[in-house]
Amino acid sequence: MQRAEEITNCPECGHQIRIDPRHVTWCDKCDWNVDPTPREDHTPPWRLRLEHRLAESLYRELETGSVHRPGWDAARIGAHVLSALILLLPLIAFLAGVALLVFYRPLWLSGMLALLAFGVAFLFHPRAAQLPDDVQLVPRDQAPTLYAVLDELADAIGTRRVTTVVISTEANVWYQQIGWRFRPVVGIGLPLWAGLRPQERIAILAHELGHGRHGDARSSWLVGAAWSVLYELKETFTEQHGDRIRRELGYGEPTGATLISRMLNASIGVLVRGIAWLLERLELRGNQRAEYLADRKAGEMAGSEATAHALERLVLAGASYRALERALRFPTGIDPLEAVRREVTEVPAREIERRLRVSRLREARTDATHPPTYLRTRLIRTRPATTARLVLGIDRSRTIDQELHPTATKALAELRAGL
Repeated sequence: MQRAEEITNCPECGHQIRIDPRHVTWCDKCDWNVDPTPREDHTPPWRLRLEHRLAESLYRELETGSVHRPGWDAARIGAHVLSALILLLPLIAFLAGVALLVFYRPLWLSGMLALLAFGVAFLFHPRAAQLPDDVQLVPRDQAPTLYAVLDELADAIGTRRVTTVVISTEANVWYQQIGWRFRPVVGIGLPLWAGLRPQERIAILAHELGHGRHGDARSSWLVGAAWSVLYELKETFTEQHGDRIRRELGYGEPTGATLISRMLNASIGVLVRGIAWLLERLELRGNQRAEYLADRKAGEMAGSEATAHALERLVLAGASYRALERALRFPTGIDPLEAVRREVTEVPAREIERRLRVSRLREARTDATHPPTYLRTRLIRTRPATTARLVLGIDRSRTIDQELHPTATKALAELRAGL
């Protein structure tokens, strides 16, 4: 029987609402206090309305089920054309250096100019995606059960098998193609992974491998190479954080080199950031469509209900990471990942619903790589229910945790040292 103090009336509509001292008190009828700490957003109202309409239109496009893979629409074609133009920069610099050496005299001057051109070509040459420095590799012979599950999923989905699994302390699970051989890699973030039930793990892994099946704009070597060039350009022609602090504090008089740097940042830097913004917008719709399609593939592999629950767990990613930090800072004798699992699984359905509604308020923006979480869960639940093609039992899931334990211990030790 509930205590009297656990029930109150909404100050806006008078609806009876439950009070949980561990979580935000809010009204599920009028959304009073659903987002008590809203983020500042200076976006004009007209743009917000436009972005909401675009997010909803993409949802309706996928809701009909007529789209089964990312198409070559005008935006995707434009992204590849722009990427090809970006990649011309290092090529033009290299050819200019060769032309200077061959056709321009005197040789001493052409040599210096060619050296400059070759330097530009080398500095801004395309780079293949590499693994982050803060991840821990999980060899196949150390985790045969995990790799067997991934192999089963890859074969069922129709994509290449994963060559490497890595562990990190981020609250995320990701898929990427590494190197110029585009080796498929899956990254498992311990805080998120610890809070997932066995079948929800299948859903998340199937979603990530679905990107290998359907692909998205950044999985293209052309667009990925263009982003590597843009990244180097942005780093070169953008004022660094330390420079801004010194300028704001008035340390030293501006030198000639400083003034030239500011001029380049204000001219070339603005152009580079504008091109990056344009490429991001061109990729956006294709990337979001690929996320929806990966969700659909996850539903086929893990079952629609497990997939919807897994997506709802994503709104607890920040809470799971904070729980891991607390467990490492203030040890209580409980395994840190077990502490994360307990905290996440004890979150009531009402609090998850509140966070999904916050997702509707905050995330329905077309400048996000992923679609709003509430639309993703709605799309899974409004389509015909699917049963799981691959079931991960509790015993097998525990075996995977045991296989990951040695590597997870190393990752947690590094995180604890950095706190």
